Amino acid sequence: MEERDTILIVDDMEINRAILRGVFEKDHNLLEAASGDQALLLAGQYRARIAAVLLDLVMPGMDGFAALAQLRSRGFLNEMPVVVITADSSVESEMRAFDLGASDLVSKPFAPYVVRRRVQNLLELYRHKNHQQQLIDQQAAQLRVANEATVDALSSIIEYRSAETGRHVQRIRMFTRVLLEDLARTCPEYGLDEARIQVISSAAAMHDIGKVAIPDAILNKPGPLTPAEYERMKDHTIKGCEMLAALEKATDRDYLHCAYNICRSHHERWNGAGYPDGLRGDAIPLEAQAVGVADCYDALTTDRVYKQAIPPGEAFQMILNGECGQFSPRLLESFKQVRGQFAALARRYADDAQAGEPAAEQGEAGAPPALPPQDTARMGQFKYFALLRYLGATVMEADLTTGAYHVVYLASNDFETLKSGGNFQEALRAFAQAAVHPDDRHAALELVSGQMQRIIDEGVPRVTRTYRVLDRARRSWVRRRFTLLRVDPGDPRRQNLLLIWQDMASLAHRSAAEPNLQEREQWALARLLGGVQQCRNDRQFTLVQMSRDLRELLGYTEQEISERFHGHYLELIYPADRDETVRETALQLEQGDMVELEYRVQTKDGRLLWLLEKSWLTVGEDGGETLVGAMIDVTRTRQAEEELRRSIERHRIILEQTDDVIFEWDIPADRVDWPENWEKKFGYKPISQNFSGQVAGASHLHPEDMPEVLQLMKKIAAGMPYGECELRLADAAGRYRWCRGRATTQFDDLGNAVRAVGVLTDVDKERRAALALKEQAERDGLTGAYNRGAGRRRIEHLLSGQEDGALLLLDIDDFKQINDTYGHMFGDAVLQGVAAELRRQFRAGDVVSRIGGDEFLIYMAGAGRPQLVAARLESFLAGVRGMFRQDPENGVLSCSVGAALFPVHGQDYETLFHRADQALYATKARGKDCYTIYDPATMNGEGLPAGRLAAGTCIDSAAHGAGQEDLVGAAFQILSQTPDLNEAVNALQAMVGSRQGVEPHTKSGPEKEERP
Repeated sequence: MEERDTILIVDDMEINRAILRGVFEKDHNLLEAASGDQALLLAGQYRARIAAVLLDLVMPGMDGFAALAQLRSRGFLNEMPVVVITADSSVESEMRAFDLGASDLVSKPFAPYVVRRRVQNLLELYRHKNHQQQLIDQQAAQLRVANEATVDALSSIIEYRSAETGRHVQRIRMFTRVLLEDLARTCPEYGLDEARIQVISSAAAMHDIGKVAIPDAILNKPGPLTPAEYERMKDHTIKGCEMLAALEKATDRDYLHCAYNICRSHHERWNGAGYPDGLRGDAIPLEAQAVGVADCYDALTTDRVYKQAIPPGEAFQMILNGECGQFSPRLLESFKQVRGQFAALARRYADDAQAGEPAAEQGEAGAPPALPPQDTARMGQFKYFALLRYLGATVMEADLTTGAYHVVYLASNDFETLKSGGNFQEALRAFAQAAVHPDDRHAALELVSGQMQRIIDEGVPRVTRTYRVLDRARRSWVRRRFTLLRVDPGDPRRQNLLLIWQDMASLAHRSAAEPNLQEREQWALARLLGGVQQCRNDRQFTLVQMSRDLRELLGYTEQEISERFHGHYLELIYPADRDETVRETALQLEQGDMVELEYRVQTKDGRLLWLLEKSWLTVGEDGGETLVGAMIDVTRTRQAEEELRRSIERHRIILEQTDDVIFEWDIPADRVDWPENWEKKFGYKPISQNFSGQVAGASHLHPEDMPEVLQLMKKIAAGMPYGECELRLADAAGRYRWCRGRATTQFDDLGNAVRAVGVLTDVDKERRAALALKEQAERDGLTGAYNRGAGRRRIEHLLSGQEDGALLLLDIDDFKQINDTYGHMFGDAVLQGVAAELRRQFRAGDVVSRIGGDEFLIYMAGAGRPQLVAARLESFLAGVRGMFRQDPENGVLSCSVGAALFPVHGQDYETLFHRADQALYATKARGKDCYTIYDPATMNGEGLPAGRLAAGTCIDSAAHGAGQEDLVGAAFQILSQTPDLNEAVNALQAMVGSRQGVEPHTKSGPEKEERP
């Protein structure tokens, strides 16, 4: 069982996903979706791995409510809790979310530790629930075993009253199972799965429970029963049902219903001659039909007080021939396939065998040798087509209700028009116009114009018409008999029909309407190029005659063919192609009387030629079948195809030896063709049709990468010759993998982009290593916070998203005195402690950076309201005061904070920074250890010394590059973005040279000037 270690985050806002990602990424694998459609795709793909879903309600397209409803309808909520996280805290929204199946609801903004704890509690609850379900399933399985033992004991009460049938119940169960297993394989329309077969075979043990109510004098009478006794014996079906009805409240209802049907109806017969209700056909429950066959076989092959056992082979024939009553034709076809299994089970569980030990295996007397099992449905279809071919009839199946139709068998190309048309009425009209004699066309169209429905309504089982149809081979009109048969006249709800066309002349003598062999040969010569041959339709395709052109093509004389190949055309065919030629010929003749196939022959001089054969099956006056056709030399074509195949094979081998995925995008059709190694690599089928639309709506692509991928596709479709991008795709385990996609555009003669050929390369290890290096370069080595440059870039990125927020400028009070008094190592510990408290108080989606010695810059995303900022800062300042509460000698640590709100106090980084700095100056003036939110009415810049900031750090500008602490980050950017190493080194030298002699604005450690 796969571990549920994945949380699915569903939110269209990147910042919200980033915040939740920071809360859970250490303990869980994460999947992200930007829409309801993508969430459903990922939930379905990784159903066994997802532990919980965090769902936003307000999203474009399919919103959270619709997604939640879909998750519930698909049964996902029983396996994974859904926590709704939304800014809509109205009672109506909460009630609707809970009514749709949400497990919990969290309002934005939220404290990270609260969300983490609530989700963890839900996960623990669901783990316990799933464990309980496993225990329940185990107990249910144990209960089923106990129930079967009880049923066996109850059934044995009946069996032990007759010493000869002590193991009768076991055999009935096993016979029923193997019979239904074959029926499930060949007749899927019955919907038999393993669970259903298990219920039926188990319930089969109850089939004769009613015999407990039959007197022993009748039950064990050694001779024939009198009519009165026989009627009394038949009551066991009714008595058994009465006993089962009394168990209704004490057993499984499905099992009880199945047992009831078996007990009552296992003596019913297909033709209605059974008892007690005289049911017929499929009105007899399937379970009762199967047990009826099993019970009949067992009764015949075992000793009873009134008869001796008969051999299994004889019993088999008696059942097939209806001597024990008629059974379902489909069941009998399956019965024929499991004949050997029935005989083996009868020996294994014979009454004289030791319990628990199989009887010695021995062959059935007179039985044929064991053969591989046949496909029952295939055998039935073969019989059907063999009969149609013998009759020479064209047959169409039609459904009058839906208009759907199927041309089952085409006796000749004269009826080819029947295959055209959206429904069978259109097909019949097209056939009448194209192939029916003008004088007979009205009669042929009558059935389509409404008479057919009247025939169905009146319940007429068969209607016959006669009209002339064009024989295209002889270019003459031939009289055909048209017959309309209703498939099931006993069921007024069914409107299925068979439409049959037969040659009138063939009804008197099949060969009379056939053109003679010379005409057939002339027909073939007139229509096909190459040599002609005629052979019998036998195992060896024995030659009747072969044209001189074909003999010259092969290089043999007529005598050489007769002596060397024994006159067998099959021996002329290359040995490796013989079996396939025989098989394909038989298969095509099942569908009609035309054969078209390709194979190789070896010439006298040793060359291999490819021949295309087109043949027509004919029937002679003696009833013998021959194939008359033409052979066309297609060697050059096949050689070209073989070269293409080898090229494709080389391409495939190359693909298998590389981890890359090569794809082709048909731009006008918006279809992408993927190689087989996609599924091997990612574990699921890729998007192919409507590619652009599905990528945008629902795919395994990471939401953050979707805009870049869509933009690249748009540019390629517009004619950009080459493009590439990096993206993340979820694999089979639900883990995102970094890939680099590159595509080259192909153009048509008019210069339009028609195809893009590309490659998807796995760069996950390299990309993650680069990201880790970049992350390390952007972090302050002492505190782990972002450095000044990295912090600014992230803040500016969040500002571009237009979501409100707050910029906080923080200064540790009296830090110079702390350093001077307690030493630099203690000062470093203070900086680390303050940074740890910032990480605890602020969310993962917020930006925390160290911009100077004791100065930090924080941006709170999505927190533009003063109340939220105030609450967070009060909590933070309280946490800082308590850092050294247990060590009175070190005093009380405090911080001062200035805050500016976006977009109220500024809409760009520089403005917000200056406003926050003004607020920090006001905090220092108030006595430190507090915070101030910028107030434009009182903080207009007055009171600040000219050219100075409250913070000791200035803002980066175009004139001044990043500070010393950002030098590593700037160097990393140059190295990673400059492909040529020499150019990168020159750029690094230029950057360092431009900074030489420039004193940094930030002073750190003990040299920092103390501020008021």
